[in-house]
Amino acid sequence: MGLLAVRVSLVAGIVAALVLAPASRATPAASPSKTKCPAASVVGGALGLKLEAPTSQTFPYAKICLYKGSGVVPTRIEFQHDTSSTFAAGQKGAAALGPVVKVHGLGKAAYGTKSGGFLAVFLDGESIRITAPLISLSRLESLARKLI
Repeated sequence: MGLLAVRVSLVAGIVAALVLAPASRATPAASPSKTKCPAASVVGGALGLKLEAPTSQTFPYAKICLYKGSGVVPTRIEFQHDTSSTFAAGQKGAAALGPVVKVHGLGKAAYGTKSGGFLAVFLDGESIRITAPLISLSRLESLARKLI
């Protein structure tokens, strides 16, 4: 299997895990519905993509913003109520799918897949999870810095 196929398979697994995983059950400080989806120009500019305006879904503990582009899988930003323990559990789960690296100096804690495509940032009671298949970790980090 070629490197691109492995990377696509890894990203697809992470996307499936994120889509199927329920939001954290931590007691919310405020409803995530108050969080606005970042503009497509901000997200696309940081990631080097041309994206359509976002659609969103709001749940009691999370807000998910989806951005359609030219790829099959949309770019996804999730704002979720979180705790340090559930964030750490998410990192452990991601590591089961492939190599994960810590990202220093971003929020209280942050990690991403070494091959790119996914980044999670913990911000004391909330996390931001960015999924953008085939996008480098450095570009994801750039976007995260604009969002926090």
